Amino acid sequence: MTGWTPPACPITSIAPARHRHDGVTRLYDHRAPTATEHTKESHLMTDRLVYLDTEFDPRDPTLKGFLSIGVTDNAAEPAEYYAINADADLDALVDHSFIPDHVLPYLPVIIVRDADGTPVKISWDEHHPDYARVLPAEQIAADLADYFPGEDEPELLANWGKDDLGYLHRLFGNDWGAMPPGVPRIFTDLEVLRRQLGAPKPPVQLADEHHALADARFNRDFHQHLLAFQADQQIEAGELARQLYAALATGAGQRGARPAMPARPAGTPRPTWEELTDLTRGHHERVAAALLARFDVRRPQNSR
Repeated sequence: MTGWTPPACPITSIAPARHRHDGVTRLYDHRAPTATEHTKESHLMTDRLVYLDTEFDPRDPTLKGFLSIGVTDNAAEPAEYYAINADADLDALVDHSFIPDHVLPYLPVIIVRDADGTPVKISWDEHHPDYARVLPAEQIAADLADYFPGEDEPELLANWGKDDLGYLHRLFGNDWGAMPPGVPRIFTDLEVLRRQLGAPKPPVQLADEHHALADARFNRDFHQHLLAFQADQQIEAGELARQLYAALATGAGQRGARPAMPARPAGTPRPTWEELTDLTRGHHERVAAALLARFDVRRPQNSR
């Protein structure tokens, strides 16, 4: 979408510089946020995770182009909100190549088509069961202010979500000073997070795609998919210590001609990991634990 840019509100980035330790780890020199761990400023964040989706006309960044919004969270019994924008410009959607066939079937509208099936008129269907959710933008903003209570922002997650955040902020005049403090100013993009983790694409959404609340729920499932992938990547301190010892013992990752370990008498074999004393193994494991506390260390892709 053009014509709207969130002020000083970048997508969360977790792109670290990479260093390889041959066959051992991928070690990042600045610890990247995990799928659940993000920087917390003094007025940010709570432990609540909120998943957002909107439906909109990408040609119109104003509230006339905003169609619907859905949010859900990570509670055991999720708090959810779904609303449809009464102020949307339905007439403008007639000539859109995608929205009438893929988005409007989930909205309380009547589509009049000509003999060729081309939409010629779109109007509200007051008898539709979801018509009660058709609200003016001002009321939707008030409801969302209640959905995001308090002074602390929850962590907001969306998928390809730049425009979703844009329409959320547009409901409040895109004025961060007037926006309630609990409404998130920034968000984590799930697709960006997926690429940074190197995770596979999520399972296909089988039903109700382009229904804002269904999509918000799918975003929650997508995040769980990333969490499961991340858990599979995690490495324990003992395993990392063993791999680092093996790499150092063979000189892997060393620069120049310096020996990887202190010199030993000629012909004396270096002890294997199993032959080390408990005290020495414990030392290596403490070093590995310190690395894990500071760096994002993952198993190589081919070891999983």
